[in-house]
Amino acid sequence: MITKGNFLLLDSSEFNGWLQQQKITRTISKLQVHHTWLPNYSTRRNQDHFRCLEGIRTTHLANGWSGTGQNVTVFEDGKIAISLDRDLNKTPAGIKGENTGALCVEIIGNFDVGGDAMTDEQRQAVLHLYACLAIKLNIPVDTNHIVYHAWYTSAGDWLGDYIQGRSSKTCPGTNFFGHGNTRLAASRGFIPGIQAEVQRIKNGDEEPMTAAEKKRMDDLQATVDAQSKWIESEKAKANMECPSWAKTAYEYYKPFIADSKGSYDFWRQLVINYRKENGIQVQKV
Repeated sequence: MITKGNFLLLDSSEFNGWLQQQKITRTISKLQVHHTWLPNYSTRRNQDHFRCLEGIRTTHLANGWSGTGQNVTVFEDGKIAISLDRDLNKTPAGIKGENTGALCVEIIGNFDVGGDAMTDEQRQAVLHLYACLAIKLNIPVDTNHIVYHAWYTSAGDWLGDYIQGRSSKTCPGTNFFGHGNTRLAASRGFIPGIQAEVQRIKNGDEEPMTAAEKKRMDDLQATVDAQSKWIESEKAKANMECPSWAKTAYEYYKPFIADSKGSYDFWRQLVINYRKENGIQVQKV
């Protein structure tokens, strides 16, 4: 959990604990779903999270808004950012005419057909975020209360679905969650995913790992990987061809050796025996 400038950045596993400590003083009955379109995965490559967020904020200020438009942002690596200049108790600037009583979530990426393929980390973080918000705010998980920007006109009138030519935008993308931006697509993919995550949380299933736990697991995995590489290396050494420094000893003992392969220790011992048997002294330098 890091605070810098106008934003608080959390790991997905930290979000629910943080959310439970927040006092919500305004009525929130709808959760908006947006994709940023720009920035997207390409523009985000090797970019610092806070630099990205401040860039979004600068653009929104240039629009004449009082601060960052969205309350929450979800990154492609699963990290979640809270806009401190547009915290949960402030009305967002997400859908013109339909922001009162709503909370705006921007998902980094372009999820139109031909755009970005959402990462598993972001997908899980998005589902977890909406599930936590639905529980905290007592919001039903359905398409009346979790709404896509594409279901509104540019004037903020409710269409109830994506209608090409009438919808203000394709947001959150014509391939959002691999299904699309229609109400039917949401009912088949996004909404059931949130419902399953709500149930998981309510059942008291294990929460996602904390940052410290993830680091321990990563360190353990790195140790296991290193050990596996060492074992493979040792296996290779155990079947190595006679090295050049052991050639003389090998030729001497060749009649008594089955083949020309052995471990490093085997070749080393063979050379030692050869030197002892032939009275060869090794000069120390």
